[in-house]
Amino acid sequence: MRTEQQTPRRQDAKGARAAGVVALALGLALAWAAPLRAQDASAILDRAVAAYARITSLRADFVQEVSDPMIGGSEPSRGEFLQQKPGRFAMRWSEPRGDLIVADGEYLWVYLPSSTPSQVVRTRLTGRAGESADIIAEFLERPHERFAAAYARADRAAGRDADVLTLTPLDRNAAYSRVLVWVDRADALVRRIEITEASGAVRRITFDRLRPNARIPASAFTFRPPAGIRVVDASN
Repeated sequence: MRTEQQTPRRQDAKGARAAGVVALALGLALAWAAPLRAQDASAILDRAVAAYARITSLRADFVQEVSDPMIGGSEPSRGEFLQQKPGRFAMRWSEPRGDLIVADGEYLWVYLPSSTPSQVVRTRLTGRAGESADIIAEFLERPHERFAAAYARADRAAGRDADVLTLTPLDRNAAYSRVLVWVDRADALVRRIEITEASGAVRRITFDRLRPNARIPASAFTFRPPAGIRVVDASN
């Protein structure tokens, strides 16, 4: 009878010890999780920078979504992203058709006939980081000098597995407060970028059909304002 009464107690003791081992393992995992994620973030960012450095040009489709707390969300827009190193970049929208942003090496042109059909804004380029509006170059050129990186989560973008990094600007006067970057686990190319602007607006751009080192005609990076359009110089 004693043996039968003690058996459940021994089982309870074993269960308690097992639970203690599990709790210890979880505690150690949690204790190490933060530094491991920090190391992973730096390594993942370095892979993305290295992949970016290996390409001289990039062609991709994009979809952009914008959410503004003042006006709500907008309909997704889409088009083609074009990049040619050094210093040339373009986003040409197919929806809404005709909208474009072009950096020709000397000027940055912004023409959005869907919202402001009567003018184009022109800014002289000086080579400072971020001024070309090239959203890939902005976050992959010397990022460790300008951002604090942290691992956010694992996710998927454009149907591919990716690691998501949070980049926080070190410059308190930056135009944005936080950036999320989706880095492809296979080729380390950037598949999505989400920018939270200082105003609270969020802009998310997803890239698809990426074609590194594709041939891009020089005409893709030229822009001539249509006749009768007012050119606003924002260089000063």
